[in-house]
Amino acid sequence: MKNLSVFQAIRGHLETLGPYFFRRVQLPESEKAEIPTADGDFLDAEIWSGRGKEWIILTHGLEGSTQAVYIRAAAKHFLSQGKNVLGWNFRSCSGRLNRNPRLYHSGAYEDLADVIDFIYQHHKPDAISPVGFSLGGNLSLLFLAKMPFEWLESRKVKSGMAISVPLNLAASSKKLEHWHNLPYTYRFLEDLKSKIRLKSSQFPEFFDTGRLSDCHSVRIFDDQFSAPIHGFKDAADYYRQCSSLFLLKDIRIPTKIILAENDPMLARGNYPGLENLNPLVTIEIRKNGGHCGFWGQNIF
Repeated sequence: MKNLSVFQAIRGHLETLGPYFFRRVQLPESEKAEIPTADGDFLDAEIWSGRGKEWIILTHGLEGSTQAVYIRAAAKHFLSQGKNVLGWNFRSCSGRLNRNPRLYHSGAYEDLADVIDFIYQHHKPDAISPVGFSLGGNLSLLFLAKMPFEWLESRKVKSGMAISVPLNLAASSKKLEHWHNLPYTYRFLEDLKSKIRLKSSQFPEFFDTGRLSDCHSVRIFDDQFSAPIHGFKDAADYYRQCSSLFLLKDIRIPTKIILAENDPMLARGNYPGLENLNPLVTIEIRKNGGHCGFWGQNIF
């Protein structure tokens, strides 16, 4: 991915923010589902029923939810093809706080496994395809790389897709610290800090809210909260273990990755030879699209 002109960079922001503020997607009413997790917690999900036996599992990004416009646009697209769609919320992203202290992170692929197991057990699908956006794309790729192939095969997981995915978490976290990304960083941090305060009311002995005032970047937040809460030494350890870039070679089912050159949140120039890492993984880098935008483009 190459350096951008000023015009292309501005266009990247417009293509990111335009859909967020102005795109409207009409969907039929969903069926709400509470999916149990292996550690005794739950995940809130929405289900839209199609005509066949193929299922699409949609996973949102950092501080998103199933209400995100890119999730709803994807659901509408796949429903038009007759496919069944399940969109799931990361822990405490549905408007309900979860029971356990843990929240979510870029590598929490076990939760996606619980979602897919739920679909397999309750709906007996012919095929399941996880489709993830941004952080959810990284999580989906880790799921495809780390879950045993026999498990994926038994659950009918046939293909995967990741859109606007931060393959290198450390590089993308650093990119968010650039001055032109400060509005995104501010929004993410406000939501993340609010969530920590809410969780602190549940588990006051587990969360030190006094450290929130020092979190001026997502990287610092990950160092102070995301990493230790979820068993990582620090942000660097978290990023190293959970960056899907280093595990693409292990994916054993057909998978497609869609990136945009003008994505303002993702680092460029860090993926030499990406297309040669795994013949089952297709990398498509489009000139335009912003971050999870791609409004008017057919990406599926």
